[in-house]
Amino acid sequence: MNPTRQRQRVISFPTPNVNDYLFFETVDAQRIGSEKTAIPEYGSKHPDTIKWPNHRLVHVEPADEELNFYKYYYAADQLDQDEDNWAFTKADIGGTKFDAVTRDYVIRRTEFDADTPAMAATMPNTPSDKFSGTYVLAEREQRPIDNKVLNGLYVIERRTYVKKVPLTRLDFDEFFNTSNYTTQTLLHKDEFGPDTSTSIEDLVANAGGAFDSYWEVSAYGVLRTAEQLSDQWYVLNEREVVNTGGTGTTTITLNQSMNYRWPPVLDDVVFDTWNLRSGGTRTYPRVTYTRGPYSGPCSATVARTWTKAKPASAGDADPTMQPEPISFSTPYFRVSVPPTLHVARNFVGTNGTEDETFEYTNWAYNKDATNYTDWPSSLVVSSSVRPFRGGWLLEEVTVFKPETTVV
Repeated sequence: MNPTRQRQRVISFPTPNVNDYLFFETVDAQRIGSEKTAIPEYGSKHPDTIKWPNHRLVHVEPADEELNFYKYYYAADQLDQDEDNWAFTKADIGGTKFDAVTRDYVIRRTEFDADTPAMAATMPNTPSDKFSGTYVLAEREQRPIDNKVLNGLYVIERRTYVKKVPLTRLDFDEFFNTSNYTTQTLLHKDEFGPDTSTSIEDLVANAGGAFDSYWEVSAYGVLRTAEQLSDQWYVLNEREVVNTGGTGTTTITLNQSMNYRWPPVLDDVVFDTWNLRSGGTRTYPRVTYTRGPYSGPCSATVARTWTKAKPASAGDADPTMQPEPISFSTPYFRVSVPPTLHVARNFVGTNGTEDETFEYTNWAYNKDATNYTDWPSSLVVSSSVRPFRGGWLLEEVTVFKPETTVV
């Protein structure tokens, strides 16, 4: 293009956007020599502000050895650089890798601001069909432009935006037979931690003081830890030490077999009367049982229950079965029943009015019921509680009555 004898314009396009012109104009040195047309300062706007409103002088150099002409280079300020300025990559922050997008921006040196945009600022969603999720500014790096024409006025800033998405890992917990998650969340130092209005930087700095409880195991079995990746970034880890499913408690029941002794259960004491040939009678007691004794393998369970607070009934096992004997005697017979479970029993009788030896007498023997009158369907035979993973573990062993034949 040759608008005048003193100016010749050569145009190129530094980006696919045709508005981003980079061109030079050849200027007659005689014009430069006059005060009116002295070489402008770098950054001066193009004299034709209507046709080139965004272009500024970026470089001046001689066009020939005789210095008869000079080249004035003009470039447009890149006001919108997001449309074709992106690349998917991985960002390494303190050894942790995140999905990321890098963008290189050409910025005038005089307008460069190290705090704009701020760290953790959201990335422009341009072009709109390329990105899913939220990306935030995590790193920025400035370097000179490898171009003598542009280097005098502009600098390149590479901004790295990382995808703000929690990273989750599942681990198997053999003790409770569950899968426990660990979630890693990237937080800028000024961002609030979950469930608080305090920045992660302050939460970490005061971990042993005002915010100590924040780092304890929660009522739902989640333990928080943090790692500082850089002067700007932290990773917050939220790990299920116990998977309570959001209820605050978890229980696992394990089936097993164990030996246990079950005492006999008394049915009745029957008094049989025998007639003598010589006249008179004799009485003989006969013991009957509902259940005979059993000692051997029984079905059992071990129940493990985790809670944050200590259980109110910690260590309360069921009382053991306490069989008791029944024993008494009269001049006519003697009753001796070995230890059994039984209901309350009242034994009463009389010798009548025709006894040749003893006068008429009524007799009675009362026996209270045992603590169990029959085998319970199950018994908690052992119960213990101890500190466990930031809370308390209640462990109970339950044995079930055997399937035996009633005698």
